[in-house]
Amino acid sequence: MLKKRTILLFSLLFAVVFGQAQSRQAPKKIVQPEDAEEHFSHTNYVMALPIYKELLKQEPKSIKYNYRAALCYLNTNIDKSQAVHFLEFITKIPDAKFDNEVWYDLGRAYHYSYKFDEAIKAYSTYKEKAGNKEITKANRQIEMCNNGKELMKFPLNISFENCGKSVNSEFPDYYPLVTKDESSLVFTSRRRENVGARLEFDGYYPSDIYLSIAKEGVWSKAKGVGTYVNTAYDEQAVGISSDGKSIVVYIDHIDSAGNLYVSEIKRGSYQRIVRLNENVNKGFERSGSISPEGDIIFFASDREGGLGETDIYMSRKLPTGQWAKAQNLGANINTPYREDFPFLVEDGKTLYFASQGHSSMGDYDLFKSIWDEESNTWSKPVNLGYPINTPDEERCISFTENNRVGYVSAVRKGGLGDLDIYRVTFNDAEQRYAIVTGYVTPSDSIPIKDFRAVITATDMKTKKEYSYIPSKSTGKYVMALTPGKYAITVEAAGYKTLADAVVVFDMGSFQPEMDKNFVLSKNQ
Repeated sequence: MLKKRTILLFSLLFAVVFGQAQSRQAPKKIVQPEDAEEHFSHTNYVMALPIYKELLKQEPKSIKYNYRAALCYLNTNIDKSQAVHFLEFITKIPDAKFDNEVWYDLGRAYHYSYKFDEAIKAYSTYKEKAGNKEITKANRQIEMCNNGKELMKFPLNISFENCGKSVNSEFPDYYPLVTKDESSLVFTSRRRENVGARLEFDGYYPSDIYLSIAKEGVWSKAKGVGTYVNTAYDEQAVGISSDGKSIVVYIDHIDSAGNLYVSEIKRGSYQRIVRLNENVNKGFERSGSISPEGDIIFFASDREGGLGETDIYMSRKLPTGQWAKAQNLGANINTPYREDFPFLVEDGKTLYFASQGHSSMGDYDLFKSIWDEESNTWSKPVNLGYPINTPDEERCISFTENNRVGYVSAVRKGGLGDLDIYRVTFNDAEQRYAIVTGYVTPSDSIPIKDFRAVITATDMKTKKEYSYIPSKSTGKYVMALTPGKYAITVEAAGYKTLADAVVVFDMGSFQPEMDKNFVLSKNQ
């Protein structure tokens, strides 16, 4: 009897201890297919993806879950190439029944992965069971794959530099707009700290406009441009004047969507936005920019009478200050597809824009066209080339005054998350130099003609050394230095070596001319 009671007591004690241990464990997360469906149906691919991946652990052979996971990758900026795995799995299942659209999406996944030949095969398989409209769509994708193969044979000599944590965040940062002197950078972001931030149906926060100022060669911590412009809804900067004193704003509010506004700087901050007149805001307008002279606005619109889905138009400013009737830029610029983000640079005749047509290698590519004053026509657009353009979407670029530097948004390895803003240097463009001049003199009364000094400037980044010899008669020197940080040493026999530094800022604070004198002390 005692033994039975002991066993019973032990059993009860075990049950209590085990139950307490179980209660301390985190409750097992139950993944519901309905949650994934809800997010997916609202195009919230960011939140749908992890749920589909969990569901695939339970049903790894599910065609539906594999397809949905692939579509989530294809419709986010996470890594579109990851969709290949899921779509290949579906197409390799023996006797599997799946929608023909899977082949098209597999082509897209290969396309984004730069596997152009595999993409062409998948698009071709898709065409076997497709209707006329779908065949036209696939043929366009095949054409863009071939464009990509050609463009990648001649890559541009460019350098990408991430603008860093002062500008970028883990959220989408995009549409960079830089002033001609590279002193100000305006961009759009969907980060958590935006005005009235709340998650929207697509899994991101509403967009706000941010401003960063170049200080001593680096971008300052970006800040929102203020509540005169930013609200709890969506605002996007889509154009900027060359001096940065005004920005063109697209808003998506309850009472207004598809219209362009302008905000001007007064007393150091952007003021309340003013809607442009009906000659500009006539259809659905998503982007626009004002010419360097301030007398023309270029914008994209889907209004009736265009040549494609969205076309680029221009409107001139009247003496009254209002915008005149808009003119379509014509078939040299516009295509049956979408054009967007026109941007006229400082020369007043070179137009940059985005297009899904022309020789695009995938989705929107960036192009340039030059106005010919003799024929009054725009030249045939030229693709800006790889790797500025990729199989993914490139929609906005802005340039500094000499077109040596541009700003784009992209998803690249090593980024901070989603779209980041990058500074792009065109290495083949004419380099700019700062001319540093001054005199090297001895502290004693020795004649200059008997004083021999040598200046060495060492680039702190490349470690390259450059030597300069002052004039034998005057002691004057001249150094031509590209932007960077330099360690300076000044040497002369019988004198103490002098160490100094010169910084040539490449943005905002660039000084084309600097004066610096050196006086060497006699050795004791």
